[in-house]
Amino acid sequence: MYRLLVIPAVILLLLAGAMFWSGGPAQKKADFTFISTDEVHTLDTQRMSWMNDFRVAYGLWEGLYRLDPQTLVAIPGTANPIDVSADKTVYTFHIRPDAKWSNGDPVVAADFIFAWRRLLEEPGEYTYLFHYIVGAKAYEDDFDKALKAFTDDSDPDHKTDHFAKADFSKVGIKELDRLTVRVTLEHPVLPFPDIVAMPPFFPMNEKAMKPFLDDKAFHDSHEHVRRYKKEFTHPPNLVTEGPYQLESWAYKRRLRMRANPNYYDRDHVVSKVVDMIFAKDEQWAYADFTSGGADWLPDVAGEIAGELYARHDPQAHIFPVFGTYFYSFNCQPKFNDGSPNPFADKRVRQALSMAIDKRVITDTVVRSGQIPTTTYIPPNSFKGYKTPAGLPYDIPRAQKLMAEAGYPRGAGFPHVHLLFNDDPPHAEVGETIRRQWRDALGIDVELESIEAVTFANRERNHDYAISRASWYGDYLDPSTFTDKYKPDSENNESGWINTQYADLCQKADIEIDPQKRLDYYAQAEALLLDEAPIIPIYVYTECYVMRKNVFGLPLNVRSMMVFSSVGVRH
Repeated sequence: MYRLLVIPAVILLLLAGAMFWSGGPAQKKADFTFISTDEVHTLDTQRMSWMNDFRVAYGLWEGLYRLDPQTLVAIPGTANPIDVSADKTVYTFHIRPDAKWSNGDPVVAADFIFAWRRLLEEPGEYTYLFHYIVGAKAYEDDFDKALKAFTDDSDPDHKTDHFAKADFSKVGIKELDRLTVRVTLEHPVLPFPDIVAMPPFFPMNEKAMKPFLDDKAFHDSHEHVRRYKKEFTHPPNLVTEGPYQLESWAYKRRLRMRANPNYYDRDHVVSKVVDMIFAKDEQWAYADFTSGGADWLPDVAGEIAGELYARHDPQAHIFPVFGTYFYSFNCQPKFNDGSPNPFADKRVRQALSMAIDKRVITDTVVRSGQIPTTTYIPPNSFKGYKTPAGLPYDIPRAQKLMAEAGYPRGAGFPHVHLLFNDDPPHAEVGETIRRQWRDALGIDVELESIEAVTFANRERNHDYAISRASWYGDYLDPSTFTDKYKPDSENNESGWINTQYADLCQKADIEIDPQKRLDYYAQAEALLLDEAPIIPIYVYTECYVMRKNVFGLPLNVRSMMVFSSVGVRH
Protein backbone atom coordinates (compact mmCIF):
# COMPACT_ATOMS: atom_id res chain seq x y z
CA MET A 1 0.00 0.00 0.00
CA TYR A 2 1.35 3.40 -0.92
CA ARG A 3 1.88 5.84 1.90
CA LEU A 4 -0.08 8.45 -0.03
CA LEU A 5 -3.26 6.52 0.62
CA VAL A 6 -2.98 7.01 4.38
CA ILE A 7 -2.31 10.75 4.23
CA PRO A 8 -5.99 11.82 4.36
CA ALA A 9 -6.48 9.79 7.55
CA VAL A 10 -3.65 11.49 9.40
CA ILE A 11 -3.63 14.90 7.76
CA LEU A 12 -4.68 16.73 10.91
CA LEU A 13 -1.68 15.27 12.72
CA LEU A 14 0.64 16.49 9.99
CA LEU A 15 -0.62 20.06 9.75
CA ALA A 16 1.29 21.32 12.75
CA GLY A 17 4.47 19.86 11.32
CA ALA A 18 3.70 21.24 7.89
CA MET A 19 3.18 24.70 9.38
CA PHE A 20 6.58 24.47 11.04
CA TRP A 21 8.20 23.11 7.89
CA SER A 22 6.85 26.01 5.84
CA GLY A 23 8.27 28.62 8.17
CA GLY A 24 5.20 29.11 10.38
CA PRO A 25 2.29 31.55 10.24
CA ALA A 26 4.24 34.67 11.25
CA GLN A 27 4.39 36.19 7.76
CA LYS A 28 1.35 37.46 5.90
CA LYS A 29 0.24 35.00 3.24
CA ALA A 30 1.83 35.53 -0.16
CA ASP A 31 -0.17 36.11 -3.33
CA PHE A 32 1.30 32.90 -4.75
CA THR A 33 2.96 30.12 -2.76
CA PHE A 34 4.72 27.03 -3.99
CA ILE A 35 6.45 24.19 -2.21
CA SER A 36 9.83 22.85 -3.29
CA THR A 37 11.44 19.62 -2.17
CA ASP A 38 14.72 21.03 -3.45
CA GLU A 39 16.31 24.01 -1.73
CA VAL A 40 17.86 26.87 -3.67
CA HIS A 41 21.55 25.98 -3.75
CA THR A 42 22.85 29.43 -4.67
CA LEU A 43 21.64 32.86 -5.75
CA ASP A 44 24.88 33.62 -7.53
CA THR A 45 23.64 33.35 -11.12
CA GLN A 46 27.12 32.41 -12.31
CA ARG A 47 27.26 29.36 -10.05
CA MET A 48 23.80 27.99 -10.82
CA SER A 49 23.04 24.68 -12.49
CA TRP A 50 20.06 23.24 -10.57
CA MET A 51 16.53 23.70 -11.87
CA ASN A 52 15.12 25.30 -8.73
CA ASP A 53 17.91 27.88 -8.72
CA PHE A 54 17.05 28.77 -12.31
CA ARG A 55 13.34 29.08 -11.52
CA VAL A 56 13.97 31.61 -8.76
CA ALA A 57 16.57 33.41 -10.88
CA TYR A 58 14.03 34.04 -13.64
CA GLY A 59 11.96 35.87 -11.04
CA LEU A 60 14.76 37.98 -9.57
CA TRP A 61 16.69 38.90 -12.72
CA GLU A 62 16.16 39.51 -16.40
CA GLY A 63 18.60 39.16 -19.27
CA LEU A 64 18.93 41.16 -22.46
CA TYR A 65 16.48 38.60 -23.76
CA ARG A 66 13.80 37.11 -21.51
CA LEU A 67 11.43 34.16 -21.73
CA ASP A 68 7.95 34.56 -23.13
CA PRO A 69 5.65 33.59 -20.21
CA GLN A 70 3.75 30.95 -22.19
CA THR A 71 6.00 29.68 -24.98
CA LEU A 72 9.30 30.19 -23.11
CA VAL A 73 10.81 31.38 -26.39
CA ALA A 74 13.36 34.20 -26.09
CA ILE A 75 11.95 37.70 -26.63
CA PRO A 76 13.51 41.14 -25.99
CA GLY A 77 13.98 41.73 -22.29
CA THR A 78 16.11 44.37 -20.59
CA ALA A 79 17.28 45.25 -24.10
CA ASN A 80 14.83 46.56 -26.67
CA PRO A 81 15.46 47.02 -29.54
CA ILE A 82 18.04 44.40 -30.43
CA ASP A 83 19.84 44.72 -33.77
CA VAL A 84 21.24 41.59 -35.44
CA SER A 85 23.62 41.72 -38.39
CA ALA A 86 22.69 40.06 -41.68
CA ASP A 87 25.18 37.25 -41.07
CA LYS A 88 23.87 36.82 -37.49
CA THR A 89 27.29 37.22 -35.89
CA VAL A 90 26.87 40.69 -34.38
CA TYR A 91 24.19 41.51 -31.80
CA THR A 92 23.74 45.11 -30.68
CA PHE A 93 21.68 45.39 -27.51
CA HIS A 94 20.04 48.70 -26.62
CA ILE A 95 19.21 48.66 -22.91
CA ARG A 96 15.84 50.12 -21.97
CA PRO A 97 16.32 53.62 -20.49
CA ASP A 98 13.78 52.81 -17.75
CA ALA A 99 15.48 49.56 -16.64
CA LYS A 100 16.53 49.86 -13.00
CA TRP A 101 17.99 47.76 -10.21
CA SER A 102 15.99 47.05 -7.08
CA ASN A 103 18.06 49.69 -5.24
CA GLY A 104 17.14 52.33 -7.82
CA ASP A 105 20.39 52.29 -9.81
CA PRO A 106 19.95 52.41 -13.60
CA VAL A 107 20.81 49.23 -15.47
CA VAL A 108 23.70 50.03 -17.80
CA ALA A 109 25.92 48.24 -20.30
CA ALA A 110 28.73 47.99 -17.75
CA ASP A 111 26.55 45.75 -15.53
CA PHE A 112 26.43 43.07 -18.19
CA ILE A 113 30.09 43.39 -19.12
CA PHE A 114 31.14 43.16 -15.46
CA ALA A 115 29.10 39.97 -14.98
CA TRP A 116 30.26 38.31 -18.18
CA ARG A 117 33.91 39.15 -17.53
CA ARG A 118 33.59 37.70 -14.05
CA LEU A 119 32.34 34.40 -15.45
CA LEU A 120 35.35 34.19 -17.75
CA GLU A 121 37.71 34.97 -14.88
CA GLU A 122 35.96 32.63 -12.42
CA PRO A 123 34.55 29.91 -14.70
CA GLY A 124 31.32 28.22 -13.76
CA GLU A 125 29.36 25.35 -15.22
CA TYR A 126 28.03 27.46 -18.09
CA THR A 127 31.15 29.43 -19.01
CA TYR A 128 31.49 27.30 -22.13
CA LEU A 129 28.44 29.08 -23.59
CA PHE A 130 30.52 32.26 -23.73
CA HIS A 131 33.03 30.55 -26.01
CA TYR A 132 30.79 31.41 -28.95
CA ILE A 133 31.93 35.02 -28.43
CA VAL A 134 35.06 36.20 -30.24
CA GLY A 135 38.12 35.95 -28.00
CA ALA A 136 36.26 34.72 -24.92
CA LYS A 137 37.93 31.31 -24.68
CA ALA A 138 41.39 32.78 -25.26
CA TYR A 139 40.82 35.38 -22.54
CA GLU A 140 39.58 32.71 -20.12
CA ASP A 141 42.71 30.61 -20.78
CA ASP A 142 45.09 33.57 -20.46
CA PHE A 143 43.48 34.68 -17.22
CA ASP A 144 43.63 31.16 -15.82
CA LYS A 145 47.37 30.93 -16.57
CA ALA A 146 47.91 34.32 -14.97
CA LEU A 147 45.89 33.32 -11.90
CA LYS A 148 47.95 30.18 -11.42
CA ALA A 149 51.19 32.17 -11.74
CA PHE A 150 49.87 34.72 -9.24
CA THR A 151 48.84 31.97 -6.81
CA ASP A 152 52.25 30.28 -7.09
CA ASP A 153 54.19 33.55 -6.77
CA SER A 154 56.46 33.37 -3.73
CA ASP A 155 56.90 37.15 -3.66
CA PRO A 156 54.74 38.40 -0.75
CA ASP A 157 54.47 41.83 -2.38
CA HIS A 158 53.39 40.38 -5.77
CA LYS A 159 55.45 42.90 -7.69
CA THR A 160 55.01 41.04 -10.97
CA ASP A 161 51.84 41.75 -12.92
CA HIS A 162 51.05 38.23 -14.09
CA PHE A 163 47.83 39.40 -15.71
CA ALA A 164 49.36 41.72 -18.31
CA LYS A 165 48.77 39.21 -21.12
CA ALA A 166 45.11 38.64 -20.25
CA ASP A 167 43.61 41.34 -22.47
CA PHE A 168 39.83 41.66 -22.17
CA SER A 169 39.77 44.30 -24.91
CA LYS A 170 40.25 41.46 -27.42
CA VAL A 171 36.96 39.84 -26.39
CA GLY A 172 33.96 40.53 -28.63
CA ILE A 173 32.00 42.25 -25.85
CA LYS A 174 32.01 46.03 -26.22
CA GLU A 175 30.32 48.93 -24.48
CA LEU A 176 29.38 51.29 -27.30
CA ASP A 177 27.83 53.76 -24.91
CA ARG A 178 26.23 53.76 -21.48
CA LEU A 179 23.15 51.83 -22.67
CA THR A 180 24.52 49.84 -25.62
CA VAL A 181 26.37 46.51 -25.69
CA ARG A 182 27.71 44.91 -28.85
CA VAL A 183 28.49 41.18 -28.92
CA THR A 184 30.44 39.62 -31.80
CA LEU A 185 30.26 35.86 -32.29
CA GLU A 186 32.84 33.55 -33.82
CA HIS A 187 30.13 32.26 -36.17
CA PRO A 188 26.32 32.28 -36.39
CA VAL A 189 24.76 30.59 -33.34
CA LEU A 190 21.14 29.62 -33.98
CA PRO A 191 20.05 29.44 -30.30
CA PHE A 192 21.99 32.53 -29.17
CA PRO A 193 18.88 34.52 -28.12
CA ASP A 194 17.76 31.59 -25.92
CA ILE A 195 21.27 31.33 -24.47
CA VAL A 196 21.41 35.04 -23.62
CA ALA A 197 18.09 34.67 -21.78
CA MET A 198 19.71 32.22 -19.34
CA PRO A 199 20.90 33.14 -15.80
CA PRO A 200 24.66 32.97 -16.59
CA PHE A 201 24.10 35.95 -18.91
CA PHE A 202 22.23 38.03 -16.33
CA PRO A 203 23.84 41.31 -15.22
CA MET A 204 25.40 42.02 -11.83
CA ASN A 205 25.52 45.26 -9.85
CA GLU A 206 29.23 45.76 -9.16
CA LYS A 207 28.66 48.67 -6.79
CA ALA A 208 26.34 46.60 -4.60
CA MET A 209 28.82 43.71 -4.57
CA LYS A 210 31.86 45.85 -3.73
CA PRO A 211 31.54 45.55 0.09
CA PHE A 212 31.95 41.79 -0.31
CA LEU A 213 35.08 41.93 -2.46
CA ASP A 214 38.22 40.16 -1.23
CA ASP A 215 40.26 43.36 -0.94
CA LYS A 216 43.60 41.63 -0.33
CA ALA A 217 43.44 39.45 -3.45
CA PHE A 218 42.23 42.45 -5.47
CA HIS A 219 45.11 44.65 -4.24
CA ASP A 220 47.83 41.98 -4.49
CA SER A 221 46.84 41.09 -8.06
CA HIS A 222 47.06 44.69 -9.26
CA GLU A 223 43.24 44.90 -9.26
CA HIS A 224 42.71 41.84 -11.45
CA VAL A 225 41.37 39.14 -9.09
CA ARG A 226 37.79 39.85 -8.08
CA ARG A 227 36.54 37.33 -5.55
CA TYR A 228 33.31 37.95 -3.68
CA LYS A 229 32.05 36.51 -0.42
CA LYS A 230 28.81 34.61 -0.89
CA GLU A 231 27.05 36.98 1.53
CA PHE A 232 26.37 39.28 -1.42
CA THR A 233 23.63 36.80 -2.40
CA HIS A 234 21.83 37.04 0.93
CA PRO A 235 19.08 39.48 1.84
CA PRO A 236 19.22 42.44 2.20
CA ASN A 237 22.51 42.48 0.26
CA LEU A 238 21.31 40.99 -3.02
CA VAL A 239 20.42 43.61 -5.61
CA THR A 240 18.46 42.39 -8.65
CA GLU A 241 16.78 43.97 -11.68
CA GLY A 242 14.03 41.51 -12.59
CA PRO A 243 10.32 41.49 -11.76
CA TYR A 244 11.07 40.64 -8.11
CA GLN A 245 13.54 41.42 -5.37
CA LEU A 246 14.63 39.07 -2.60
CA GLU A 247 12.85 40.00 0.63
CA SER A 248 13.88 37.10 2.87
CA TRP A 249 15.55 33.70 2.72
CA ALA A 250 15.49 31.39 5.72
CA TYR A 251 17.64 28.55 4.38
CA LYS A 252 15.75 25.26 4.22
CA ARG A 253 12.59 27.02 5.41
CA ARG A 254 11.21 29.76 3.19
CA LEU A 255 12.27 32.16 0.45
CA ARG A 256 10.15 35.23 -0.25
CA MET A 257 10.23 37.42 -3.36
CA ARG A 258 8.43 40.76 -3.49
CA ALA A 259 7.64 42.71 -6.64
CA ASN A 260 10.48 45.04 -7.60
CA PRO A 261 9.02 48.58 -7.56
CA ASN A 262 11.73 49.70 -9.99
CA TYR A 263 11.09 47.01 -12.63
CA TYR A 264 10.28 48.65 -15.97
CA ASP A 265 7.26 46.36 -16.56
CA ARG A 266 6.05 46.34 -12.91
CA ASP A 267 2.42 46.99 -13.88
CA HIS A 268 2.23 43.51 -15.45
CA VAL A 269 3.64 41.62 -12.45
CA VAL A 270 0.57 39.64 -11.37
CA SER A 271 1.54 38.28 -7.94
CA LYS A 272 3.19 40.94 -5.83
CA VAL A 273 4.54 38.48 -3.23
CA VAL A 274 5.75 34.96 -4.06
CA ASP A 275 6.80 32.42 -1.43
CA MET A 276 8.85 29.29 -1.92
CA ILE A 277 8.41 26.90 1.00
CA PHE A 278 11.06 24.22 1.39
CA ALA A 279 9.91 20.74 2.44
CA LYS A 280 12.49 18.00 2.21
CA ASP A 281 10.00 15.19 2.69
CA GLU A 282 7.42 14.78 -0.08
CA GLN A 283 4.82 13.48 2.36
CA TRP A 284 5.05 16.70 4.35
CA ALA A 285 5.03 18.70 1.11
CA TYR A 286 1.87 17.01 -0.09
CA ALA A 287 0.25 17.36 3.32
CA ASP A 288 1.00 21.08 3.34
CA PHE A 289 -0.42 21.48 -0.16
CA THR A 290 -3.54 19.48 0.73
CA SER A 291 -4.10 21.59 3.83
CA GLY A 292 -4.14 24.76 1.74
CA GLY A 293 -0.60 25.83 2.56
CA ALA A 294 0.38 26.31 -1.08
CA ASP A 295 -1.00 26.87 -4.55
CA TRP A 296 1.51 24.78 -6.47
CA LEU A 297 3.64 21.72 -5.76
CA PRO A 298 6.07 21.05 -8.66
CA ASP A 299 8.49 18.19 -9.27
CA VAL A 300 6.37 15.58 -7.51
CA ALA A 301 8.01 12.19 -7.80
CA GLY A 302 8.12 8.74 -6.22
CA GLU A 303 5.10 7.16 -4.60
CA ILE A 304 2.99 10.29 -4.57
CA ALA A 305 3.39 10.97 -8.29
CA GLY A 306 2.76 7.32 -9.09
CA GLU A 307 -0.47 7.25 -7.12
CA LEU A 308 -1.71 10.57 -8.50
CA TYR A 309 -0.98 9.31 -12.02
CA ALA A 310 -2.76 6.01 -11.39
CA ARG A 311 -5.95 7.61 -10.12
CA HIS A 312 -5.98 10.52 -12.58
CA ASP A 313 -6.13 13.10 -9.82
CA PRO A 314 -7.68 16.30 -11.29
CA GLN A 315 -5.17 18.54 -9.49
CA ALA A 316 -2.23 16.63 -10.96
CA HIS A 317 -0.86 17.67 -14.35
CA ILE A 318 1.60 15.12 -15.71
CA PHE A 319 3.35 15.81 -19.00
CA PRO A 320 6.59 14.85 -20.81
CA VAL A 321 9.47 17.27 -20.42
CA PHE A 322 12.79 18.13 -21.99
CA GLY A 323 14.95 16.06 -19.66
CA THR A 324 16.59 12.67 -19.22
CA TYR A 325 17.33 10.65 -16.09
CA PHE A 326 20.58 8.72 -16.42
CA TYR A 327 23.59 7.31 -14.61
CA SER A 328 27.03 8.80 -15.06
CA PHE A 329 30.31 6.88 -14.93
CA ASN A 330 33.54 8.36 -13.70
CA CYS A 331 35.64 7.65 -16.80
CA GLN A 332 39.02 8.80 -15.52
CA PRO A 333 41.82 6.18 -15.45
CA LYS A 334 41.97 6.24 -11.66
CA PHE A 335 39.64 7.19 -8.86
CA ASN A 336 40.56 10.14 -6.67
CA ASP A 337 42.12 7.78 -4.10
CA GLY A 338 44.54 6.50 -6.77
CA SER A 339 42.95 3.07 -7.24
CA PRO A 340 42.33 1.74 -10.78
CA ASN A 341 38.96 2.63 -12.26
CA PRO A 342 37.19 -0.25 -14.06
CA PHE A 343 34.91 2.25 -15.80
CA ALA A 344 37.82 3.65 -17.78
CA ASP A 345 37.16 0.58 -19.98
CA LYS A 346 34.21 1.30 -22.25
CA ARG A 347 33.34 -2.42 -22.40
CA VAL A 348 32.48 -2.31 -18.70
CA ARG A 349 30.38 0.79 -19.19
CA GLN A 350 28.58 -0.78 -22.15
CA ALA A 351 27.96 -3.99 -20.20
CA LEU A 352 26.37 -2.23 -17.25
CA SER A 353 24.22 -0.21 -19.63
CA MET A 354 22.96 -3.29 -21.47
CA ALA A 355 22.18 -5.15 -18.24
CA ILE A 356 19.38 -2.78 -17.17
CA ASP A 357 15.74 -3.49 -17.99
CA LYS A 358 14.51 0.10 -17.93
CA ARG A 359 10.88 -0.82 -18.43
CA VAL A 360 10.90 -2.37 -14.95
CA ILE A 361 11.98 0.99 -13.52
CA THR A 362 9.35 3.07 -15.31
CA ASP A 363 6.54 0.57 -14.70
CA THR A 364 7.22 -0.43 -11.09
CA VAL A 365 9.36 2.29 -9.49
CA VAL A 366 8.70 5.79 -10.85
CA ARG A 367 5.28 4.97 -12.37
CA SER A 368 4.36 8.45 -13.61
CA GLY A 369 4.37 7.94 -17.36
CA GLN A 370 8.15 8.19 -17.76
CA ILE A 371 9.45 6.77 -21.03
CA PRO A 372 12.26 4.18 -20.99
CA THR A 373 15.08 5.36 -23.22
CA THR A 374 18.38 4.28 -24.72
CA THR A 375 19.18 7.82 -25.85
CA TYR A 376 20.45 10.95 -24.14
CA ILE A 377 18.47 13.58 -26.07
CA PRO A 378 14.73 12.95 -25.59
CA PRO A 379 13.37 11.50 -28.86
CA ASN A 380 11.16 13.71 -31.05
CA SER A 381 12.55 16.89 -29.47
CA PHE A 382 13.63 18.46 -32.76
CA LYS A 383 12.02 18.19 -36.17
CA GLY A 384 14.48 16.60 -38.60
CA TYR A 385 16.72 15.17 -35.86
CA LYS A 386 17.50 11.49 -36.52
CA THR A 387 17.68 9.93 -33.07
CA PRO A 388 20.37 7.21 -32.84
CA ALA A 389 19.53 3.78 -31.47
CA GLY A 390 21.65 3.61 -28.33
CA LEU A 391 22.64 0.40 -26.54
CA PRO A 392 19.90 -2.24 -26.22
CA TYR A 393 18.91 -4.37 -23.24
CA ASP A 394 21.02 -7.46 -23.98
CA ILE A 395 22.23 -9.55 -21.04
CA PRO A 396 24.21 -12.18 -23.06
CA ARG A 397 26.15 -9.43 -24.82
CA ALA A 398 26.70 -7.60 -21.53
CA GLN A 399 28.09 -10.77 -19.94
CA LYS A 400 30.43 -11.30 -22.88
CA LEU A 401 31.75 -7.75 -22.64
CA MET A 402 32.41 -8.14 -18.90
CA ALA A 403 34.33 -11.36 -19.56
CA GLU A 404 36.39 -9.63 -22.27
CA ALA A 405 37.18 -6.85 -19.83
CA GLY A 406 38.48 -9.39 -17.30
CA TYR A 407 35.45 -9.76 -15.02
CA PRO A 408 33.67 -13.03 -15.98
CA ARG A 409 30.49 -13.26 -13.91
CA GLY A 410 31.83 -10.37 -11.88
CA ALA A 411 34.97 -12.15 -10.69
CA GLY A 412 37.61 -9.67 -9.55
CA PHE A 413 35.37 -6.64 -9.94
CA PRO A 414 36.30 -4.01 -7.34
CA HIS A 415 34.03 -2.69 -4.63
CA VAL A 416 32.36 0.49 -5.94
CA HIS A 417 29.61 2.85 -4.82
CA LEU A 418 26.53 4.13 -6.60
CA LEU A 419 26.11 7.74 -5.46
CA PHE A 420 22.85 9.66 -5.38
CA ASN A 421 21.27 12.57 -3.53
CA ASP A 422 18.74 11.72 -0.85
CA ASP A 423 15.56 12.61 -2.75
CA PRO A 424 12.96 10.24 -4.16
CA PRO A 425 13.05 8.12 -6.22
CA HIS A 426 16.85 7.73 -6.45
CA ALA A 427 17.18 5.08 -3.72
CA GLU A 428 14.39 2.96 -5.20
CA VAL A 429 15.81 3.23 -8.71
CA GLY A 430 19.29 2.43 -7.40
CA GLU A 431 18.13 -0.65 -5.52
CA THR A 432 16.34 -1.98 -8.62
CA ILE A 433 19.40 -1.47 -10.84
CA ARG A 434 21.70 -2.93 -8.19
CA ARG A 435 19.64 -6.14 -8.19
CA GLN A 436 19.67 -6.31 -11.98
CA TRP A 437 23.47 -5.91 -12.12
CA ARG A 438 23.95 -8.52 -9.42
CA ASP A 439 21.67 -11.04 -11.15
CA ALA A 440 22.95 -10.45 -14.69
CA LEU A 441 26.64 -9.68 -14.19
CA GLY A 442 27.53 -11.02 -10.75
CA ILE A 443 28.65 -7.64 -9.42
CA ASP A 444 27.35 -5.84 -6.37
CA VAL A 445 27.54 -2.10 -5.88
CA GLU A 446 27.01 -0.30 -2.61
CA LEU A 447 24.33 2.39 -2.53
CA GLU A 448 25.44 5.72 -1.08
CA SER A 449 22.85 8.40 -0.36
CA ILE A 450 23.94 11.94 0.60
CA GLU A 451 22.34 15.38 0.78
CA ALA A 452 22.11 17.42 -2.41
CA VAL A 453 24.81 20.06 -1.91
CA THR A 454 27.44 17.48 -0.93
CA PHE A 455 26.31 15.31 -3.83
CA ALA A 456 26.78 18.18 -6.29
CA ASN A 457 30.27 18.90 -4.95
CA ARG A 458 31.33 15.27 -5.18
CA GLU A 459 30.11 15.02 -8.75
CA ARG A 460 31.92 18.22 -9.68
CA ASN A 461 35.15 16.89 -8.14
CA HIS A 462 34.81 13.46 -9.83
CA ASP A 463 34.62 11.93 -6.36
CA TYR A 464 32.44 8.96 -7.30
CA ALA A 465 32.37 5.75 -9.35
CA ILE A 466 28.76 5.77 -10.60
CA SER A 467 26.27 8.51 -9.84
CA ARG A 468 22.70 9.26 -10.65
CA ALA A 469 22.43 12.24 -12.99
CA SER A 470 19.94 14.17 -15.05
CA TRP A 471 19.88 16.90 -17.62
CA TYR A 472 17.11 19.24 -18.66
CA GLY A 473 17.50 21.21 -21.86
CA ASP A 474 18.09 24.91 -21.20
CA TYR A 475 16.99 26.00 -24.68
CA LEU A 476 15.37 24.37 -27.70
CA ASP A 477 18.42 23.16 -29.61
CA PRO A 478 20.40 19.86 -29.54
CA SER A 479 23.48 21.73 -28.39
CA THR A 480 21.87 22.23 -24.98
CA PHE A 481 22.45 18.49 -24.49
CA THR A 482 25.57 17.81 -26.54
CA ASP A 483 27.51 20.78 -25.09
CA LYS A 484 27.48 19.09 -21.68
CA TYR A 485 30.12 16.58 -22.83
CA LYS A 486 32.44 18.92 -24.66
CA PRO A 487 36.00 18.79 -23.30
CA ASP A 488 35.79 22.32 -21.88
CA SER A 489 32.39 21.94 -20.24
CA GLU A 490 32.28 22.34 -16.46
CA ASN A 491 29.08 20.27 -16.56
CA ASN A 492 30.94 17.19 -17.78
CA GLU A 493 31.04 15.38 -14.45
CA SER A 494 32.07 12.09 -16.10
CA GLY A 495 35.56 13.21 -17.11
CA TRP A 496 34.94 11.58 -20.52
CA ILE A 497 36.95 13.34 -23.21
CA ASN A 498 36.63 12.38 -26.87
CA THR A 499 38.20 14.45 -29.65
CA GLN A 500 35.95 12.99 -32.35
CA TYR A 501 32.89 13.99 -30.33
CA ALA A 502 34.28 17.49 -29.83
CA ASP A 503 34.98 17.78 -33.56
CA LEU A 504 31.42 16.77 -34.50
CA CYS A 505 30.00 19.32 -32.07
CA GLN A 506 32.29 21.99 -33.50
CA LYS A 507 31.16 21.18 -37.04
CA ALA A 508 27.55 21.41 -35.95
CA ASP A 509 28.15 24.70 -34.17
CA ILE A 510 29.41 26.43 -37.30
CA GLU A 511 27.21 24.70 -39.88
CA ILE A 512 24.67 27.04 -41.47
CA ASP A 513 22.62 24.34 -43.23
CA PRO A 514 19.92 23.38 -40.65
CA GLN A 515 19.68 19.70 -41.62
CA LYS A 516 23.44 19.14 -41.83
CA ARG A 517 23.73 20.78 -38.44
CA LEU A 518 21.22 18.34 -36.94
CA ASP A 519 23.00 15.41 -38.59
CA TYR A 520 26.31 16.38 -36.97
CA TYR A 521 24.65 16.52 -33.58
CA ALA A 522 23.04 13.11 -34.18
CA GLN A 523 26.46 11.65 -35.04
CA ALA A 524 27.85 13.15 -31.86
CA GLU A 525 25.06 11.64 -29.77
CA ALA A 526 25.57 8.24 -31.44
CA LEU A 527 29.24 8.34 -30.46
CA LEU A 528 28.36 9.34 -26.90
CA LEU A 529 25.91 6.45 -26.60
CA ASP A 530 28.40 3.93 -27.96
CA GLU A 531 31.20 5.15 -25.68
CA ALA A 532 28.71 5.00 -22.79
CA PRO A 533 30.02 7.51 -20.24
CA ILE A 534 26.34 7.63 -19.29
CA ILE A 535 23.45 5.18 -19.07
CA PRO A 536 20.20 6.80 -20.27
CA ILE A 537 17.35 5.35 -18.20
CA TYR A 538 14.16 7.30 -18.86
CA VAL A 539 12.75 10.51 -20.26
CA TYR A 540 11.24 12.60 -17.50
CA THR A 541 7.67 13.54 -17.03
CA GLU A 542 6.80 16.50 -14.85
CA CYS A 543 4.10 16.24 -12.21
CA TYR A 544 2.60 19.57 -11.18
CA VAL A 545 -0.02 19.52 -8.46
CA MET A 546 -1.85 22.82 -8.45
CA ARG A 547 -5.18 24.33 -7.60
CA LYS A 548 -7.77 24.99 -10.28
CA ASN A 549 -7.62 28.74 -9.74
CA VAL A 550 -3.90 28.99 -10.55
CA PHE A 551 -3.10 30.59 -13.92
CA GLY A 552 0.02 31.51 -15.87
CA LEU A 553 1.90 28.24 -15.30
CA PRO A 554 2.63 26.71 -18.71
CA LEU A 555 2.79 22.94 -19.05
CA ASN A 556 5.90 23.37 -21.13
CA VAL A 557 8.55 20.74 -21.93
CA ARG A 558 11.20 23.02 -20.43
CA SER A 559 9.51 22.77 -17.01
CA MET A 560 10.29 26.43 -16.37
CA MET A 561 8.08 29.43 -15.67
CA VAL A 562 8.04 33.20 -15.48
CA PHE A 563 6.75 34.04 -12.01
CA SER A 564 5.64 37.54 -12.97
CA SER A 565 2.79 36.07 -15.04
CA VAL A 566 1.64 33.53 -12.43
CA GLY A 567 -1.34 34.23 -10.22
CA VAL A 568 -4.35 32.87 -8.34
CA ARG A 569 -7.94 33.76 -9.26
CA HIS A 570 -10.15 34.58 -6.30
